[in-house]
Amino acid sequence: MPGAWIAHAAQLFNGESPIDIGIHLTLTSEWTSVKWRPLTSAPTLVDQNGDFFPLLTPRTGDGRPNLLERKWSIDDIAKEFKAQIELGLAAFPKATHISSHMIRHFSDFDQRVGDVVSDLCNEFSLKDDLFGHGLPRFSGYPKTPRETAHRVASFIEQLKDLEPGTYIFVDHPAAESSELRATGHPGYDDVFEDRTTCLETLINGEVKSHIVRAGIDLISYGDL
Repeated sequence: MPGAWIAHAAQLFNGESPIDIGIHLTLTSEWTSVKWRPLTSAPTLVDQNGDFFPLLTPRTGDGRPNLLERKWSIDDIAKEFKAQIELGLAAFPKATHISSHMIRHFSDFDQRVGDVVSDLCNEFSLKDDLFGHGLPRFSGYPKTPRETAHRVASFIEQLKDLEPGTYIFVDHPAAESSELRATGHPGYDDVFEDRTTCLETLINGEVKSHIVRAGIDLISYGDL
């Protein structure tokens, strides 16, 4: 919700009833050239420029600042998450659920933050993130190489190995744009290649055909 293109996203998706919308809560701003700031006055959550920190927790080999090692306030987080949800529901009235940015679930950051999320979900009649509460993940393909042909082959092979059950696939498909080419941070400079090949994989005809032949039902968070 602190992103710059929320209003445009609402124009694109609110008229597409089959598309399920979730509110992606964030306390971080990881990209080098694009920065997000809190919607509220949250002095314990920001750096000297007023931006969210790049990381939630320390990351091996990544010396960028992280929120965990700051003197963050649970009250600041609660106010900010409530503001993000209120804006999300104003922009996307049919939103069904929340999810967590750069972490499986905010309870993994601190259980008190997980409790805040749970309370807000109850207050606003949203579902808490099932991925964060143990829904098994379908990886689809390794992180590298960022090549469509390799990803398509891997995706199909992994589909073949699925046992009966409900799984979630998490990734970031994106169309080619100059904005996407400018997106990245140290250690993840090939965002453009990663996300465009993700999109090409998900719309690949072979992948779609295998899903149909295997009798796999594609569902949304709203269905869950």
